[in-house]
Amino acid sequence: MTLTANEPSGTVRGELVQVCIDGVMSVYQSRMRNMLDEEGIEKPDPEPDEWYPLANFLEVLRTVEENTGESALAKIGESTPRFLDWSRIIDSPHEGLDHLPEMYEAEHRQVAGQYTYEKVDETHARITSTTPYPAQWEKGFLKGTAQHFGAEHAHADIDDDGPETTFEVRW
Repeated sequence: MTLTANEPSGTVRGELVQVCIDGVMSVYQSRMRNMLDEEGIEKPDPEPDEWYPLANFLEVLRTVEENTGESALAKIGESTPRFLDWSRIIDSPHEGLDHLPEMYEAEHRQVAGQYTYEKVDETHARITSTTPYPAQWEKGFLKGTAQHFGAEHAHADIDDDGPETTFEVRW
């Protein structure tokens, strides 16, 4: 979803914010740290169980996209699943993608939006998102989720980007 001037309220867990530092190559960590500082998420690094304003985190993601491009934003999204505390045992890409609504709820407070999951076939799922996250970050996040739960290679395509963004995830 493309962000608008009406920034969402609510908070996001530090575990998700910390990926901006842990999920990038070491050469970019200082730059990411500075971006977080500029948005009021100041040193020390985000604490996993602390809560941070979602609007500030989204501004960091917007800055990444503007300054380094969509592929860098997608890479941060792709790194994200391996840093999250998944609450149950998940044995397949389909189970991981099906668990996204619960994960979204666990990582956010008072934030609108959701994920819906549809199994298309054994190696294909359709995910619809109404979250405030940029589509390129979500594209990487969905690809990374499938890979985190066993897909050797995954690919996510943005089928429609608007108030609802639909992704076709294949592995």
